[in-house]
Amino acid sequence: MKRESIKQAVQQTRRGWVGAWYAAPMRMRPAGLTGRTLRQIVHLHAGGEQIRLRLSNRYEAAPLTLTSVAVGRVLFGLLVQAASRHPVHFEGQDSVTLAPGADILSDPIDLPVEAQSNLAISFFVENGDILTGHFVAMQTSYVSTPGDQSALVQMEDLLPAYPLLTTSWWALSGVEVLPVQPLKALVAFGDSTTDGYGSTRDQNRRWPDYLARRIAAAGGPGAISVLNAGISFNELLTSRMPLAGEAGVQRFTRDVLEQPGVTDVIVQIGINDLRHDAPATAIIEGLQALATQARACQVRVFGTTIVPAVSTPSQAEQWHTVNTWLRERGADWFDAVFDFAAALQHPTGGARLDPTCDSGDGTHPNDLGYQRLADAVDLAQF
Repeated sequence: MKRESIKQAVQQTRRGWVGAWYAAPMRMRPAGLTGRTLRQIVHLHAGGEQIRLRLSNRYEAAPLTLTSVAVGRVLFGLLVQAASRHPVHFEGQDSVTLAPGADILSDPIDLPVEAQSNLAISFFVENGDILTGHFVAMQTSYVSTPGDQSALVQMEDLLPAYPLLTTSWWALSGVEVLPVQPLKALVAFGDSTTDGYGSTRDQNRRWPDYLARRIAAAGGPGAISVLNAGISFNELLTSRMPLAGEAGVQRFTRDVLEQPGVTDVIVQIGINDLRHDAPATAIIEGLQALATQARACQVRVFGTTIVPAVSTPSQAEQWHTVNTWLRERGADWFDAVFDFAAALQHPTGGARLDPTCDSGDGTHPNDLGYQRLADAVDLAQF
């Protein structure tokens, strides 16, 4: 999409639909989902009087047909509040075929939803395989035995019908809301640290989740939805494997600038580049490119220092160089820079995690660490 058309899209979406949940699409491995029903759980960061779903077949070379698409509010686990269950239509039809490489948006659904609530989204995979999704969800969803099990509503029927669990999201990339009051979206763009790897599953303790709750608790004149565009293993400059997603510089337009209602973005990326020995100069140039794209589309852009999780002296030197530039020169490119490195740094210094914030692998934060990252964001900037 050209720069001018992106700018127009950003301005237009500020007047209507806004993203409430997002999972950055990536290429998935085949999982044999054809002929099964999926019931996937997502956590909303915004409410509205209507919703619509975004599905993706971006990385498949064949059509994907989904039927019995439905959505409802979660009571617990895979159980849905019966009165809230709504069928989902696409141009008035109760089934949808996604062409190879296509994304599609559902018709509006008259289901009022609240921020910090969970939705269950179900569909039957009638034809084709699902090769587009989001690998690290940190959320449990459910896969049925063969057959269309979407009509089941009682727990005693659901448990034997959905014996398989998945911690990925499949073909589902977004939920948008039509807000009652003005709402804008802030996108958290990054790697596994933004994806929330190492946080407690099913508890919504990624740093964007903590940030959304901080913003809601603070109140103020404008409501903000926080969208998570993190991809585990993701690099700013390159992509080394399909499950790492496209390079940050390549996916930034789609995953940030084209999000409905986007006004702000926080960029947290670069640690995987450093761990593969990318030079600091290249990472700095990549960060500058993202900031330039955002500002050209009138989206406020915030940088973050790179978290302390590199392993060799050479990598630590490059880490220090990038973070020094962000602290001393970042304001020339970003609207502000949040010091994520300081929030997680080992008490003795260096490029190591504080052990109280370590999930156990020396790289990814635990719940406390993710909360510290959210606390490092200056809410006055918004």
